Amino acid sequence: MITKPLRAIGLAAAMASGLLALGVQSAAADEGRFYIVPGVQWMDFDSTRQSDHETGYSLGAGYGLSEHVSTELTYSRINMNTLAGRDRLRALRLDVLYNVSNEIGDFSPFFVAGLGDTKFDTNHDTTANLGAGVKYRFSDRVEWRAAARTFYGFDDKTYDFGIDTGLVFHLGAAPAPATVEPTPAPVERDSDGDGVPDSRDDCPNTPRNYAVDDRGCPIMLEEVARITLDVQFDFDMAVVKPEYFDDIRQVADFLSEHDDVMAELGGHTDSVGTDEYNLGLSERRANAVRDVLIERFNVNPARISARGYGESQPVATNDTSAGRAENRRVESVMSTTVQRPQLRN
Repeated sequence: MITKPLRAIGLAAAMASGLLALGVQSAAADEGRFYIVPGVQWMDFDSTRQSDHETGYSLGAGYGLSEHVSTELTYSRINMNTLAGRDRLRALRLDVLYNVSNEIGDFSPFFVAGLGDTKFDTNHDTTANLGAGVKYRFSDRVEWRAAARTFYGFDDKTYDFGIDTGLVFHLGAAPAPATVEPTPAPVERDSDGDGVPDSRDDCPNTPRNYAVDDRGCPIMLEEVARITLDVQFDFDMAVVKPEYFDDIRQVADFLSEHDDVMAELGGHTDSVGTDEYNLGLSERRANAVRDVLIERFNVNPARISARGYGESQPVATNDTSAGRAENRRVESVMSTTVQRPQLRN
């Protein structure tokens, strides 16, 4: 009768003292978070209960009260084989867990104590439990834990020993750690707010959304501005169809924005007809697009050149009607290098 109680209490005490002795680092906290704990419960019963050892399940729900302390309500159920026949244990207990501010490698130790009510088929017993265990953190939300406990039954005067293990699922996000703001150092005057003090700013009054170098001057980026034009024509025609006016207007806007760009319009035909005829037709087509730019969109004529290439530069086969339609065209590619200030992120 004395051996099992002493063994249960001794094992729990030894485990607890060992965890404290080996701890070297601070453990994670889950203050202000609810959690659930499905698990497995193994019990080595006092001989008075006429049962050796049995295994069952448990389900707990808890809440982190502080960095180190949490409280937990657990229900467990175990089917027992006793000398008198089958029995059933159903227990409800309220525990307090204390997380030690130490770690053993990747494991975090804790102590546990609590009170509960254990109901058997024939009677029930008020119990107190005391133990210790370890946790292993998989992620912010999931951890594994195991604990060894001794259970004292006040009514039956029994000492039971148990080991429980399970997965802890934390609900909600962990609270952000409190931060202490350092005392700001004296800041030199920065009139334009570009991050460079006036004493080192070679470019005052820089717009606030510009990125600047260490002298306070805008950082300039080089980019290639480019636009293409492709206007197609009906067979043996040099009349610009209205559906292309919007594309031509975009070219006019590009020329207006970039004064250094010259537009070179190239006219082309399919292979139907003589070379001499097609050369003239292609020139008429190029000049037709030029006229639209000048007359409809007010582009300076000096900035536009037009040239015909006849059928010499096809972009598709002339053996099909679709290919010949692609070749009846005026095209142009305009580009220039521009600089723009880099904006702050």
